[in-house]
Amino acid sequence: MKSLTMKLTIAAVALFAAGALSAQTMTADIPFAFQAGGKVMAAGTYRVNLHGPRGTVIIRDTGLKSVVMARYITHIVGKGDTTTAKLVFVCGRGPCSLVQAWSGYGAEGLLFKTLKVDRNEEASLAAIHLRPDAAD
Repeated sequence: MKSLTMKLTIAAVALFAAGALSAQTMTADIPFAFQAGGKVMAAGTYRVNLHGPRGTVIIRDTGLKSVVMARYITHIVGKGDTTTAKLVFVCGRGPCSLVQAWSGYGAEGLLFKTLKVDRNEEASLAAIHLRPDAAD
């Protein structure tokens, strides 16, 4: 009985620690205007919570003037480097659009709906690395 109780306690602590780690707020320095959740945000330093309420990612500037809740459409499985926490944007003529978010804790990322890029338009991807927030 003591062995079962000990195992359940260890499992509960491990589950709690993994949940706390994945809910960590991170910081991103985004050097360009971008669109997320239907809102255009200016270049700047942002706090990013990848596990917001009801399937959202919360992006708020460090001056607390702007915030956006971007709803992701599905989870995706990474093929390359998934150990780096990052936001991925597709950039064309207008502001860049948030297309993916990766927590760096596994091979699963988040995919966001973006505006379609005209086939005649040159587009590129920009990956912005996330770092642990100093306030956490």
